[in-house]
Amino acid sequence: MLPKIRNLMEELNTGGIRYCHWKSNFALSQTISGETDIDLLIHRKDASRFRTIVSQLHFRLAVTTDGESYPSVEHYFALDEESGVLAHIHAYFRVITGESLAKNYRLPIEQMLLGNTREMDSVRVPTKSAELIVFTLRMMLKHTSLMELVLLARYWPQVRQEIKWLLEKDPIAETIDLVQSCLPSIELDLFTKCVEALNAPAALIRRVILGHQLRSQLRPHARHPRIRAWLSGLQKFTSMLGRRLTHSGKDMVPVCGGAIIAFVGSEATGKSTLLTEMKKWLGEHFAVRQIHVGKPKSTMLSAGPNLIVPALRSLFPEFRSTIIENRQACENMPPKSPTDYPLVYTMRAALLAYDRRTLLSRAFGRSTNGTIVLCDRYPSSANGAPDSPQLLNLRLSLQQHSIRRRLAQIEERFYREIPTPDLVIYLTAPLDVTIDRNATRKKREPEEYVRRRHARSSDLEFENTPVYEINTDQPIDQTL
Repeated sequence: MLPKIRNLMEELNTGGIRYCHWKSNFALSQTISGETDIDLLIHRKDASRFRTIVSQLHFRLAVTTDGESYPSVEHYFALDEESGVLAHIHAYFRVITGESLAKNYRLPIEQMLLGNTREMDSVRVPTKSAELIVFTLRMMLKHTSLMELVLLARYWPQVRQEIKWLLEKDPIAETIDLVQSCLPSIELDLFTKCVEALNAPAALIRRVILGHQLRSQLRPHARHPRIRAWLSGLQKFTSMLGRRLTHSGKDMVPVCGGAIIAFVGSEATGKSTLLTEMKKWLGEHFAVRQIHVGKPKSTMLSAGPNLIVPALRSLFPEFRSTIIENRQACENMPPKSPTDYPLVYTMRAALLAYDRRTLLSRAFGRSTNGTIVLCDRYPSSANGAPDSPQLLNLRLSLQQHSIRRRLAQIEERFYREIPTPDLVIYLTAPLDVTIDRNATRKKREPEEYVRRRHARSSDLEFENTPVYEINTDQPIDQTL
């Protein structure tokens, strides 16, 4: 059991909270180890005390990206500090269940579940006879649409194992009594046939017919008319399919909003590797977007000029930005003539500033709406630093050259308008380590370039933003 989950269960048990982990207890060991979410049914009169406990344990509320959620259902997340796992509480104050997508039924079985519990691994769970009711209704309702059958096929072997586990000590007689008392609209003979169809199992067409019959008898407990529920399920299925095709991750966001998190540092400090791992970790639960600020995608304004940049590099290699930056760094002095800063270089710098401002302004909007945006590099407030204004010296020394002066002013304004990040992860490593790492990369940079970037990245400044420095000269698991 994760320490965070153990602390939660101890607080619920000692605090007298009426609760139970109300479904899928066949896999409770995976749940308490943090592999799946924790489905807790909480007595509605204990809701305030429950929220106080989870808040004290640093669980934070989250919602779906579209702002819609099921009534009487809340999501909480907290970091288990020892393992790095994000523990997820799926808290129910009423039993809202049914199909995986629409969850169109509110079943009045809360008192039955909370009144028939036992203890497993220090967690209150329903008796098998009570949980069998929940399991049978959930699984049979998943047989009532093609979309649900597609989803059900993925874990049908686990369904067969769970029904056999629930029927190990033949609790069907006690289950029938509970159905009769809490769900009188369901014919007992139909319920029995549904249990048998799952346990045998019956042919798919037989299960589909029984599922539709059961759904008809549960109509008084439906939250929406059938057509509206179907459309809601279709919309969620389409969204889920779209996220998978686009690899856009989950659709949960923190209620308090998302964040822009910048990973900065010199070449070969592990930014790309760590960003990939962070996206995988956070993306397991939340809406996460990864962007490359050092190489922003072209906008409508810059698309045309960016197309001819490779040709210009071939025709005028002495005007490449890396060569100009290196010359200025070596001379350690401002340019003396326009040729030190060619016009094409100043135009490219201004357009790059525009692209970065556009990219990060959009990222700011996404983070405001809840998305966690992970940035590879970020403009620093230190003049001349990587990914920051490069033309300030030009504006001061070339007052007579109005075009270059104007482009320098434009570049500075664009960078000034870029929103500040919410958090900066500052990656560092000794120079010799970054040189060795660069030598083993598929796309190696010139050693002099690595040395220069290492020097220019040694004093990055981010005003009014929390900065956490991490030395990546250690095994990757320790860095993570």
